[in-house]
Amino acid sequence: MRVGLSALCGVTGGPATYARELAAALARRDDVELSVFTDRPDQFDLSPSQLVEVSFRGGRDRLRWQYLALGKAVRRSRVEVFHDTKNAWPLFLPTPGVVTVHDLAYHSHPETFPRSSRMFLKRATAHACRKARVVVVPSAWTGAELARVHPFCADRIEVVHHGIRGPQDVTEEQAEDFRRRFELPERFVLHVGTVQARKNVDLLVRAARQVRKTSPELRVVVVGRRGWQSEAAFAEIERDDTAHWLGEVDDQDLACAYHAADSFCSPSADEGFGFTVADAIHRGLPTLVADRGSLPEVTGDAALHTELDEPSVARALDRLWKDEVLRERLRSAGPQRAASFTWDKAAEATLQSYRRALGRA
Repeated sequence: MRVGLSALCGVTGGPATYARELAAALARRDDVELSVFTDRPDQFDLSPSQLVEVSFRGGRDRLRWQYLALGKAVRRSRVEVFHDTKNAWPLFLPTPGVVTVHDLAYHSHPETFPRSSRMFLKRATAHACRKARVVVVPSAWTGAELARVHPFCADRIEVVHHGIRGPQDVTEEQAEDFRRRFELPERFVLHVGTVQARKNVDLLVRAARQVRKTSPELRVVVVGRRGWQSEAAFAEIERDDTAHWLGEVDDQDLACAYHAADSFCSPSADEGFGFTVADAIHRGLPTLVADRGSLPEVTGDAALHTELDEPSVARALDRLWKDEVLRERLRSAGPQRAASFTWDKAAEATLQSYRRALGRA
């Protein structure tokens, strides 16, 4: 099967990771002839013949890239089926295909997006769901939300869980060097992800401050770039020494953060899948997540779940910090849970979606 895959990777985040990992898994198969249409061919470990560069200048150039340049490149190719990996669909594209919708946070938490981004995502997702023959989502939660918001595509939604590869391995020496460079404490709770309103970093820091009344050694380390509406989070981070913000780090330092952490917490109000949480359980970190969105579905019993209010998060965080029986159970359950999500399984399920889009299944 000749497959065309779009991969906008100049914008960091989960969709870019998804596109890279899915492309790699599809390329390992002998029943797929893959072409990747991307702005960043340097981010793919594929042969030059599998890569088609479509230049992207950033920002509002997304409109030209997505709707005009991408479609033109695909039309000039020989692909039988096209897969747009990021909630949108090119104009004037007759090629049958699949779109992946990662989440609907723009709908469930519209106040956490700039107006321009919110309007683009709303219109782009609706358009893509009309044009694509199959709509892939990374969790049953996202599928239910999509069917509620866009019921016209409900019978074309298919759940394909992402794979979990986890952060790269690091040595104890690398982890200690990382800890020294950033002046981190011996034990800390890690949070990874863009600092923005729906991630509830401010709630995590406030809850940690409550726990510190009886466990003053507890600290929170936050890794991720400053995002939209992050003022409340940074007000809490800067209030005292409860939390330490590292900003965005490279892959090795990120792996060191997971290796050095004592535990992990993501009180995010809405995740389509949750790559950072998946990486934490893969590493065997005792993990605490919100009891909503896709996170309970992804983690199962391999994480502690909490309601999203300060007393609840504080109680759960205190338990995660002190309860060694719980911590040991989560250390064991996390990797076992993560092992059930592989990119090869995701590629097989996605290929089945391509067959349905072509009327072969």
